[in-house]
Amino acid sequence: MAETLGKGQIAARVASKLNSTQAEGGRALNAVLDVITDALKEGDTVTLTGFGTFEVRQVGERTVRAIRGPQAGQMVKVPSHKRPGFRAGSELVRAVEGS
Repeated sequence: MAETLGKGQIAARVASKLNSTQAEGGRALNAVLDVITDALKEGDTVTLTGFGTFEVRQVGERTVRAIRGPQAGQMVKVPSHKRPGFRAGSELVRAVEGS
């Protein structure tokens, strides 16, 4: 059965790969996540060859039907906004398909 890994578990696995402590694995993981987050905030695209690409996507304005709350059923306008996105790289796709 598939397992859901949390940040702490990933940090522990990183530490194991680096033959270091879990604290060092956590710092390494946090550093990578900070770099990716900062780049996306600046509007940059982050490509990890073979793994995938992180990017900022612009979502257009749209009207949706409210489904909860006292005004349920009314149309609500969702303003345009940005969202982070991820496209898997070819090596990651092949690794998952082969599992």
